[in-house]
Amino acid sequence: MITILEDASSEVADVSINNQSATSSDVDMLPCNTNKGNVEFTKEEPDPDTIKMFVGQVPKSWDEPKLRALFEQYGRIHTLNILRDKVTMMSRGCCFVTYYTRKAALKAQDALHNIKTLDGMHHPIQMKPADSENRN
Repeated sequence: MITILEDASSEVADVSINNQSATSSDVDMLPCNTNKGNVEFTKEEPDPDTIKMFVGQVPKSWDEPKLRALFEQYGRIHTLNILRDKVTMMSRGCCFVTYYTRKAALKAQDALHNIKTLDGMHHPIQMKPADSENRN
């Protein structure tokens, strides 16, 4: 059992694990959110109904951190894979993104698909469920 002894939002929280005292810097902590004193540990696995999304019309110069910054506005990302040429390892201008929740994926699609055009691109982002996924 883990007991938070001080505000979990502080940089180093005092914790009690099976009645052994430690600081959060002494133990590996799961990412968590606090809400009015309640601690909610962040999920390590996505929801079972999550959607893997294909995203096209992405500048080839964009790397993973830049894409994450764009997509994380809509929810926590489980996986992000940039499609690359096998020989040159250059981006092919598209990627796959999977959020932890279906709601976040649909929120991103509603905000980006055929709406947002990224710098250097002539057409708006295309964001759709990947072919292997259910498009309903």
